[in-house]
Amino acid sequence: MTTYPDPTKSVAEVWYAVEPYEDGILRFRELNIDSYAVGDMWLVRGSERDLVVDTGSGIVTPAPLIEAVAGKPVTAVTLNASYDHAGGWHSFSDRTCHTLDAADLEHPDAENAAVNDYLNDETLWSLPWTGYQVLDYTMTAATPTRLIDDGDWFDLGDRHLEALHVPGRSSGGLAIWEAATGSLFTSDMLYDGDHGLAWPPDDPASYCASLRRMRQLPVKRVYAGHYGTMDRQRMIEVIDEQCADLEQ
Repeated sequence: MTTYPDPTKSVAEVWYAVEPYEDGILRFRELNIDSYAVGDMWLVRGSERDLVVDTGSGIVTPAPLIEAVAGKPVTAVTLNASYDHAGGWHSFSDRTCHTLDAADLEHPDAENAAVNDYLNDETLWSLPWTGYQVLDYTMTAATPTRLIDDGDWFDLGDRHLEALHVPGRSSGGLAIWEAATGSLFTSDMLYDGDHGLAWPPDDPASYCASLRRMRQLPVKRVYAGHYGTMDRQRMIEVIDEQCADLEQ
């Protein structure tokens, strides 16, 4: 198929927004893609190292900006192998994922075949550069430098975050938990919004078991993979609603 640049779209002057949150956490957001089609990226600031949770689409390489803001070594962890969370993962030198996601990240052929169900001319609002063709998007393969599983830790110097294996949407799904601040990073496992084609989850029983595990944590703030954050009360409501829908 021959594709052409969309003449109705302008080239974006700014691709990323950077927004500060409490507890030394920043959100990086791709301004020119619908939140339905690209995930939020969260930077957790540490004294010796920063952790970036998920890495967006990678259309505009995120590592140079995030590393410049961090000003110190950065570890990039992707909580699943989807293009909208792992598309920029290859651009970091320190790359972490769950053991079960490694093969998909090293060989993203299946993901690339499905990308344009989400990333298309309706969800891409502006172009990254003149002549860009959204149908030519390709997720870049990359090999992890570290594999993790449930109970593994990220040491940032003055803060420590725990990896939780939360399957259900994908076999290698992860969440990241920081008990000291009550911060839970959930990627595609939990967000406050309608995500269309991503529903229902691959394994509804495992998905609800994972959500209920997260529900038991003393969470103060959820940093979700789409649509920003939610507090504990809203987290409980969303979990209960989703599991009730699946189990009826």
